[in-house]
Amino acid sequence: MYNDFQALGGLKKGAREKSPEAIKQVARQFESLFVQMMLKSMRDTVPENALSGSNAEKMYQEMYDKQLSANISSGRGIGLAKVIERQLGGDVDSDIEGRLPSDYLARPVRARSGVDQVIQKSRATQDNQVIAPEHPRFSTVLADREEQKIQLKNTDEKSSKQVQFIDRILPYAQRAAEKLGVDAEVLIAQSALETGWGKYLALKADGESSHSFFGIKADSHWQGERLEVATREYRHGAMQQEKAEFRVYESASQAFDDYANFILENPRYQQALEYGYDGEAYARELQKAGYATDPEYANKINRIRSDKILQSRVELKNL
Repeated sequence: MYNDFQALGGLKKGAREKSPEAIKQVARQFESLFVQMMLKSMRDTVPENALSGSNAEKMYQEMYDKQLSANISSGRGIGLAKVIERQLGGDVDSDIEGRLPSDYLARPVRARSGVDQVIQKSRATQDNQVIAPEHPRFSTVLADREEQKIQLKNTDEKSSKQVQFIDRILPYAQRAAEKLGVDAEVLIAQSALETGWGKYLALKADGESSHSFFGIKADSHWQGERLEVATREYRHGAMQQEKAEFRVYESASQAFDDYANFILENPRYQQALEYGYDGEAYARELQKAGYATDPEYANKINRIRSDKILQSRVELKNL
């Protein structure tokens, strides 16, 4: 999008002079706006969860969408710019002055003679046909049903992945939780937050999983394998990208055992252990002790912990 006012002024001047290059730029800007709105509409259909939805993430997502729409329109685009360019470069109204792309949103475009012929021929054909009864809301109902099917499919896929993740780690979470004196749901929720329900588990150079379910950094005391990955940290209230080394494990079982030992052996987390009977308080004390820099870390854990799928799955496995 145009943030360079000098370039914008040149574009308006070219539009007044009906410069082909200026018309092309206007068409691309319109296409960029359209792609941006399309991306926003697509994202609005995806339900938010505990792993997303923060103001910072929304801001970066919006910036990314703007840049993506600009990149798409500056290349081959989606074909809309070429259509607009043909319309603006041909039978355009004589009173058009240099305008911004948004000025063309509400402006009717004069149909070309070829289009007029197609419309007239279509009307003539319709006059000779029997008109079927109209169902003005039928197509809308069908569209709504299709949208509901897509949303249900996405929800089912998400639920299935969550169930697979829970079933995979539940035995190890229960063993570690018993050692710590906390509920297994808390550890499952924390590992789900750290890994995006297992989707973002870091991979080693050979493509094998790091099994880093709790994002424990590898300091000088760690004697095992380590892996450097990009991570998001909050410094002075602002999120920034950093690189850090994290502990690598041979299995999920080893990862949960190490987490339990890490919490038990570290004096800074003793206050959290005293609240082991209260999962919500345990998460808050972990955050206070500096386990993570995200100011919403405890709230995110507790939101995931209250997830119905997680609770029902753990209860089912305990029967």
